[in-house]
Amino acid sequence: MSLIRPSEMSVKCIILLVTNLLYTYGLNKNPSILIIGAGPSGIAAASRLWKNNFTNLKILEAENRIGGRIHSVKFGDAYVDLGGEWCHGEKGNIVFDMVKQYDILRHTNASIQMYYSNGTLLDQKIYNGMAEFAKSMYASLNNTEIEEKCGNLSSIGECVDSQFNSTFAELYQNDSDLQTIVTEAKGWLEGYILGYDSAFTIHDIARKSAYEQCEGDLGLNWNGRGYKTILEVMLQQYPDPTQSLAVTNNIILNKEVTRIIWNNSANHVLCLDNTTYAADHVIFTASLGVLKASHESLFQPALSDEMVRAIKNIGFGAIMKIILHFPHTWWDTSQPYAFIWSAADRKKILTEFGKGPVRNGRSWLTENLSFIPAENNPKVLIGFFAGEMVPEIEQESNEVLSAGCMYMFRKFLGRTHNNITDPDDIIKSRWYSNPHFRGTYSYDSAKNTEQGLQNKLAAPLLRKSGDPAIQFAGEATHPYHFSTVHGAIESGFREADRLIHYYAQH
Repeated sequence: MSLIRPSEMSVKCIILLVTNLLYTYGLNKNPSILIIGAGPSGIAAASRLWKNNFTNLKILEAENRIGGRIHSVKFGDAYVDLGGEWCHGEKGNIVFDMVKQYDILRHTNASIQMYYSNGTLLDQKIYNGMAEFAKSMYASLNNTEIEEKCGNLSSIGECVDSQFNSTFAELYQNDSDLQTIVTEAKGWLEGYILGYDSAFTIHDIARKSAYEQCEGDLGLNWNGRGYKTILEVMLQQYPDPTQSLAVTNNIILNKEVTRIIWNNSANHVLCLDNTTYAADHVIFTASLGVLKASHESLFQPALSDEMVRAIKNIGFGAIMKIILHFPHTWWDTSQPYAFIWSAADRKKILTEFGKGPVRNGRSWLTENLSFIPAENNPKVLIGFFAGEMVPEIEQESNEVLSAGCMYMFRKFLGRTHNNITDPDDIIKSRWYSNPHFRGTYSYDSAKNTEQGLQNKLAAPLLRKSGDPAIQFAGEATHPYHFSTVHGAIESGFREADRLIHYYAQH
């Protein structure tokens, strides 16, 4: 009697058939899972799955580091954050809940010293009035007086244009000089608003937003440890590195995904370096900016019309940081600075400095929101920039950026601060120009009239059997905590729990 030896191809077919049968009838209790992106949502999903014994997983990360839009860098005496910087709120904030036992977070003094371009320090009441006015523009505050005036307006920009002059004319009706200064501060106020929502114009920020603010301190800093700390907590590398989750061994860096082929059996993920990965489930956590730029080429079959509408209509922009290190501390380390340009000095920039991006006769320097002393890092100042020139500012040389900041420091602070010196080092963020991000965080766009787009973006792609083939996580998929790290983490846990619950029921 002869023994028939099956061919290698036959064996592969049998294995594939058995795998598909196990998968179809829910018997595969350790399915293969591929997480795309090692930012806070990807790390959250991986850590949750790993702790629930879903260990057949890999994380593909396009960058040469983990963290996504959390990017803590050692600079000076401590870490600074090129991306997410503050824990926004306490009650209902999963970031706060995960670290409160370690006494890491510290209150940030957000009361800004506002200087005029003739070198004088402005009354604190001007900043307070600007901040309160900006806050009042949002319909979610149920401000009866503002709603009577702006209730039929869809964007923050329309409401600001409608109410700015009359509000401050009345407030400073007995002081014409202050009226002039405040009128000239409108550009700064617009940037202040943009800093919260990351849009390029306040006319694209919706007055009515689903965003929900957590209660408590909205500006908790990491005291020089960097936001990377939350990643270390999720991976159990902090406070005891010896307890680190082994899932860290399954993170593959420098793996840019170019195509995700999904069907009723397995998913196939193709990478830029021509490697291919197969998986039962894919959790996609790349930014909304990546989806906006590449969704048509990324997914095969294509995404639904409903999901494409969500991708197109949710807002996604960028802000920028320029971080400077100095030989010694010459500034007040207790408070941030903001600079208000007079109309005349705004025009003079082009002749007195004249370097860097210019748009509509306006220098990039006017896009500056503030300079904030770095926490627990006394020789470092962090400059924030917002507005339509951010993409161009990112491309500018460090030499020009450094010189522009020094021009501002000497013009605004030279009369009141002694011994202003040039920086000896500089780093900057480049979120918009980085193809792995294409921006900073999402917001509710005034162009959109459809509600619940974040939920539509979060909807998984299902197979005919009803099981999730492709899942979506990331801050932009959170229905009310979008734009935040805590929203990103919650979305990662959500998608991990979706799989955990699915296999518990099958």
